[in-house]
Amino acid sequence: MTVQDQKDKWLSSKEAMAYLKITSCELMHRRERGELKFEKRGRAYFYYIKF
Repeated sequence: MTVQDQKDKWLSSKEAMAYLKITSCELMHRRERGELKFEKRGRAYFYYIKF
């Protein structure tokens, strides 16, 4: 995959759970362990996912 083919995107919690096929609890654990790049906007979390 070349740099031009890579698409990076910020996903909401629901979108990230669907894409990664994990539960909200697992998403929280991965966030706390530092495995996922995230940003908190207000009360919502958004996750930086590379496709």
